[in-house]
Parts: sequence; structure tokens; C-alpha cells
Amino acid sequence: MSKLRYALAACVALLSGASAAADLRGVALPPAPELPALYSWTGVYAGLQGGYSWGSNRVRIGSPIGPFAPMSFRIDDDSTFGGAHAGFNYQFDSVMLGLEGDIEAVDSRSRFAGIGVNGRVSQDWQGAARIRIGYAFDRMMIYAAGGASFTEYERRVFDAAGFGERLTSARTGWNLGAGVNFAFTDNLILGAEYRYTDFGRNRFASSGAFPGLTGDQEFTAHSARASIAYKF
Repeated sequence: MSKLRYALAACVALLSGASAAADLRGVALPPAPELPALYSWTGVYAGLQGGYSWGSNRVRIGSPIGPFAPMSFRIDDDSTFGGAHAGFNYQFDSVMLGLEGDIEAVDSRSRFAGIGVNGRVSQDWQGAARIRIGYAFDRMMIYAAGGASFTEYERRVFDAAGFGERLTSARTGWNLGAGVNFAFTDNLILGAEYRYTDFGRNRFASSGAFPGLTGDQEFTAHSARASIAYKF
């Protein structure tokens, strides 16, 4: 009789478990929550930027037939700047390719003094057209960029009596840099960047005030800039 009771109890337990399992199969589990979509950097953007530049401005002047002995000046050229930029990005998985252009107002003034002649070199604006390649970590992207740079220099050369002339020349150089962008919202992008710019050697000559006076200028600059942009 004991064995029979144990067998009956085991059967009842098995039937109860099967019934509970059937009841569980009939319960609908809630769907798994969807993961948020990754941020897309593809699109057109435009914004403002500003920063600080420091560089080396070397000027050489001389006259092989006049009264001006060859002289060379190296000037530490620090300045501030600000402007606007616009560009387009296209994202492949996590890789971003883009084109960007900017234009900036520059407050750069350098002076040099020599025997018989003094001068001032000023730069009021600069621009750049660049290719960017980056890697995106959702809303943060690191990138490298490089391309062409453009500017115009004004040189004023004068003697001890204040007699002188004004020389201007446009220059094209190159730039290379790296930075980081962060999408603060779906449309607002914050950025920080380092850039190196080299305008090469630019030769110039007096137009008559200083017969025979010639010279050349080499300008390189490092800059740090912060930016804010709107992605359309």
C-alpha cells in the first residue's frame, strides 16, 4: 500500500508540472525594447569658429645695388581670429568623409627694423578648403583634415624720415590638422581643432620708393580653434 501511495503521489506531481508548463506557454512575454539608433553624421552643416594662432614670420630684405644691406628678421607672430565655416559629411558605417571650407578675419601685425629701413607686415584675413576623414563613436567623432590655405599680406616699408610704400600680395599655402566633434543634439555640433598652416616663401620687390630693394617672407602658423555648427 505504501508503494502504491508513492506512485500515485508521483503521478499527481507530474500532471501538475505539465499543467503549469502549459499555462506558462499561454502567457505572452513583453517585446524586448528597441536599441536607440546610432547618430548619423551624413549631411550639410554650417557654423562659426574662433581661436588663437602662434607662428614664426621670417622676413629677409636687401638691395644688391642700393643702400640697404641684406637683413633678416624672425618675428613671433601671435594673433586671434574668428569666422564662419560650412561643409558636407558622408558616413560609411563608422567612417566619415567630408569637405569643408572656412573664411576668417585675422588680427595679425608684425614689425621689423633694420639699418635704413623699417617695416610692418599685416594679415587681415585667411581662408581654407579641406578634405576631412574621421571615425565616429556614435555622437563623438575624431578626424584628420588637410587642404589648401589662402591669405593676403600687406607690407609697409619706410625709412627713418617716414617715407615709404605699401606692398600687397596674395598667397596660397597648405594646412594639416586634427580635431574632435561632438553632436550635443541631433542638430547642434561642438568642435575643437588643432591646425598647422604653411604659406611657403613669398618674394616681393619695391615698386619705386626704394630702388633695388627686394625681399622674401616665410610664414608658418599653429592654431587652436573652437567651433559650433548646425547640421541641417
